[in-house]
Amino acid sequence: MRTRIVNATLANGLKTSIDIVDGKIAGLSVSGAPDKTYDAGGKYVLPGIIDTHVHFREPGGEQKEDWTTGSHAAAAGGVTTVLDMPNTTPPTIDAGTLEQKRLLAAKSIVNYGFHLGATASNAGEIVKLQGKVAGVKIYVGSSTGSLLVAEDNELRKLFSLPGILWLVHAEDETLIQKNMGALGRVTDPGVHSWIRNWEVAIRAVKRVIALASETGARIHMCHISTKEEMMLIEQAKAERVRVTCEVSPHHLFLDESAYAAHSAFVKVNPPLRTPEDRLALWKGLHHGVIDIIATDHAPHTVQEKHQPYPQAPSGIPEVQTSLPMMLQVIGKKEFTLEWLVDVMCKKPAEIFSLNHKRCIEVTFVNGNLVFDNGKINEENKGKETHYE
Repeated sequence: MRTRIVNATLANGLKTSIDIVDGKIAGLSVSGAPDKTYDAGGKYVLPGIIDTHVHFREPGGEQKEDWTTGSHAAAAGGVTTVLDMPNTTPPTIDAGTLEQKRLLAAKSIVNYGFHLGATASNAGEIVKLQGKVAGVKIYVGSSTGSLLVAEDNELRKLFSLPGILWLVHAEDETLIQKNMGALGRVTDPGVHSWIRNWEVAIRAVKRVIALASETGARIHMCHISTKEEMMLIEQAKAERVRVTCEVSPHHLFLDESAYAAHSAFVKVNPPLRTPEDRLALWKGLHHGVIDIIATDHAPHTVQEKHQPYPQAPSGIPEVQTSLPMMLQVIGKKEFTLEWLVDVMCKKPAEIFSLNHKRCIEVTFVNGNLVFDNGKINEENKGKETHYE
């Protein structure tokens, strides 16, 4: 069956028609009669967004999210490919748990892939599963779940494995524990940004970059949140360290002042930072120091997030809102739709070696498939996003 989308506008402004044959894009401005015609009415047609950092919580956390609700939320937000993180229950750290997750993910309505989790003792599994996962996640600092590789000798051993893309959650675990001990029992969620302060991030990033430089490892720094991290990564790139990085929408649109209104609902790891950090991240994204946008979509139930600090878990659901949020900046400070496609589709596909065809599925913007007069119906189980 041939379907033709007419009156479509591409990210570069080109007005065209798009032919889809048996569910696959066949070309632009193709001759011949279609079986069905869809009039886009001049709306933009973008490649499907690739989110390389989601937590769909299944197995073990289905009350928070599962592959059905998570993938529907992704599709509703224009995201057509997701890469799921390993900190589920059980964690995805070997062939058995990877196969378990693969079977569960079969109900997804969007393309999907997986990251394996690193431990101090699963190097053999990492080597065996190379090519079957998009990357391997290392938690240098503790977060949701039990995965943690905090010692330099353990990191060095892992980084010495060839051909792996290492995704790093970079927070210094020793300093986190020291700061928690110094504060004692505190229920103000605002202290989260002090417990996991800029020094926690900088120490870890410095260590990881130094080890990557020493071993030649290829690293991807997850959810950077401070100006100083960005400067370290920029310097490392100049020194030809094999490093890329991402930023999450909550670190672009929110800062630590959000605790006053939203309490633990905006508790995330790494935490919200200063307004200065937030603006610096925008500049780094604009100038290409930051390579991609990835949501760190991390839903929890509303009941869980209503718990007092520190019991309330860390994470914000964002897979459905990332594209609508980013579209708000288009036209400002030279942010263009072509740039947006670059950081939310093309570069993610390049960094994670995804099939280029996954980057040409279509997403309509300023139309019913993403927006309905500016209102978004939440499809994920977490519901709360706290963007105004």
